[in-house]
This record gives sequence, structure tokens and C-alpha cells, in this order.
Amino acid sequence: MEIKFLNKHNTQNNIFRTHAHPTYELVYFLTGGIAEIGKESYPVLPHSYAIIPPYTEHNECMDGYGEILFVGFSQENAPYSFSKQPMHDADGELLSLLLSVFTEYKEQDACFSLAATFWMELFFIRAYRSIASKGKKCKDLEYIKNYIEQHFDQKLDFKELAHMSGYSSDYFRHLFRAHFGFSPQEYMIDARLQRAKALLEEGHL
Repeated sequence: MEIKFLNKHNTQNNIFRTHAHPTYELVYFLTGGIAEIGKESYPVLPHSYAIIPPYTEHNECMDGYGEILFVGFSQENAPYSFSKQPMHDADGELLSLLLSVFTEYKEQDACFSLAATFWMELFFIRAYRSIASKGKKCKDLEYIKNYIEQHFDQKLDFKELAHMSGYSSDYFRHLFRAHFGFSPQEYMIDARLQRAKALLEEGHL
């Protein structure tokens, strides 16, 4: 890996226009907003990041006073690969690693370039491991969707369902909507409405 460029931008002194780079780019969103990557738009939470492939057009539309960190880098024969879709750094561990990269370039002590590359490599290793561990949790979202379908006529504790999936309530709601197009509550209400419609059409209730 070789770091090609890095910087920090905010919406007070920069206008984010659609652009592309001949290198990979890591974009870390310190604040929320919308990431436009290729032909897709993704909502991003604060402390989220995206890995953008070379020559992919992208743009960042931040909420209010928005801040992003970005690093351009080359990647050859890396043992990991990432989706273009933004990912969440829930505990901020990855941010601390990325800030170490920026510190190396700011202070420029001996071997700073080598040290910065080390922190970047560690960022990607930790990120990839986190994504791999969440693969099971994505399956858990499917399980919870099925659970709602089977128990929609009962009182459901969505905080408990979020806990079952391993996420906070807010992030669980965000992930569920991203996967299925509904929040968990909306999905339950829709299931109840579909059941009521069927009863009205087919039964005597």
C-alpha cells in the first residue's frame, strides 16, 4: 500500500463536487449526510466510512457543518476487499487509527511515511475483521424480519430485537431500513395491515 494524498474538508470552506481519482480513496464521515458513489446514493451516519474504487465518480453531501477525512492510496494484492456502500465505525476504533495516519504526516518524524502506511494497513485489517464478524449479524436481521412476520399480532419490544441483533436501537433501525425498505415498526404495521386486508376480503371478521 502507498498513500497518495490525504486531507480534511468541511462544508464551510469546501464545495463537494462530483469527482473521481485514479487511486482508491478512503472517505471517513465525521458527520452524517449522503454519499453519492457511482450511480447510488447512501445515507451515512456520523463516524461512517466508504472505500471508493479508482475512477468511480463520487460526491459527499453533508448535514449542516459537515466534516470528512479522506486518504487516497494504492492497493495491490491486498487480502481484503470492500463494498462501495458506506460502513459504520460504531465504537470509533477505526477513527483513532486513521487519525494516527494524519498525525504521522503532520509531525513528519523519522520514517513517518512507513509509520502512516502501518496505521492504514491496521485500519483495513480491523475494518475487514469487523465486516466479517457482522456477516452473521446480517443473517440475524433476516431472522428478526421473519420473527416480526410470525409475531406481528403481539406486542414487540424493538429494543430487545435490536439487542438480539447486536446493535444499538438507532443503528438497528437504520440497518433494517437499509436492508428491507421499512423500519422495524413500519414492517410490523404493514404486516398487520396486510393481515387485516386479507380478513376483510376473505373472512367475516
